[in-house]
Amino acid sequence: MSHTRSTRLLLGCGLIVSVLFVGVILLEGALRPGYEPLHRFGSELSLGERGWVQIANFIVSGLLVLGFALGLRRVMGDGRGSAAAPVLAAIFGMCLIVGGVFVTDPKPGYPAGSAGTAEPTVHGLIHDGNPVPFYLSLIALMCVMARRFAAEPGGRPWMWFCVATAVGVPVTFAIAAGLYDAESQTGMYHGLWQRINLAISMGWFGVVAMWFLRRRTRGAQDA
Repeated sequence: MSHTRSTRLLLGCGLIVSVLFVGVILLEGALRPGYEPLHRFGSELSLGERGWVQIANFIVSGLLVLGFALGLRRVMGDGRGSAAAPVLAAIFGMCLIVGGVFVTDPKPGYPAGSAGTAEPTVHGLIHDGNPVPFYLSLIALMCVMARRFAAEPGGRPWMWFCVATAVGVPVTFAIAAGLYDAESQTGMYHGLWQRINLAISMGWFGVVAMWFLRRRTRGAQDA
């Protein structure tokens, strides 16, 4: 396989993960018996008999982001963010894998008959702490790419896209977190807002991947 083709495949991982991760959560949430997608976090799909589906979704999506990070490293050259962006993307990918390996603790009502978790387990604590590096690395990545696009010819609209998503991600996360009561382990519509948050977060990878793929296509045609 040529270096050019493999680079395109690595960038294409960003397109795949932007659809795969949220798509699996939406589909599993709609089909899973006893699961209320509007009022439950996507991580809760890792519980129960079909929990392996969401666990695999976390891990496969993380591997795809790691592939995308390598693709970024190849195409960004020596310009702005060429070192930071791939590293931040790789951290984000690792956080996805951690989310699959360390499963969340059961919440009241799901799986069926669960009364919740009185004392959090070690894997539950790791899972619950994982959003900190998950979102910090993602927001930092978006900011780094905004700065990169600002220096690219015709990159201003893409810069503002990155800025908008860097704002939208923490705002929608804060709304989802605010609708959830950690003490009772219950809430209303936090699942809906988390899905909006994840659609913005993962969709960003698809848009950026498309930008680099189109630029490489134009460069090949010009050559």
